[in-house]
Formats: sequence, structure tokens, C-alpha cells
Amino acid sequence: MQPAVVDQRGVEVAHNDLGWPRYRVRVEYEGDGHRTVERFGRDVDRYTSMAADGELVLRFARQHLHRRADVVDRCRRALLSRGWQPGTP
Repeated sequence: MQPAVVDQRGVEVAHNDLGWPRYRVRVEYEGDGHRTVERFGRDVDRYTSMAADGELVLRFARQHLHRRADVVDRCRRALLSRGWQPGTP
């Protein structure tokens, strides 16, 4: 699932690796392909654009794959901070 991100003008500006558009929480996995100077610059531009429009972007890297409980906890905390109530979609 790669949910689209739409800016305030209704223009699709990005797709995230995972996300909860209703709560404006997005997840990005930063794999090896994100290490080039060009890609890093594009990523920074995308993330700051999303943040300027009120999106919360959580970024994870390879090291987090071995600490999945931390990833789940951070996603849960982000959703709670945006009004999600456990037991609701």
C-alpha cells in the first residue's frame, strides 16, 4: 500500500511506503537507494513539503527492521498524537 499525498491545492505530490491519510501520518523506509546525493535532496524536498502541509512523516532505516516493536510503538504514538482512538480504523 503506497498511499498518495495530496497537497492543499489537490495536487498529488508523493506516495509513501505506508500511511494513514485520515490521521496525516506517513511512513517512509530509507533503503540504500536513498543514499545518493540526488535522492537525498529529493527526499528532503518531499518531506519538508509534506510537513508544511501538516503531514507527519516517520522515517525508518535498516536498523529498525530488527526492532519492529519500536516501529510499531512509534507509529502508534504518532497516530495517538493525531487523534486516533484504539479500536477505530
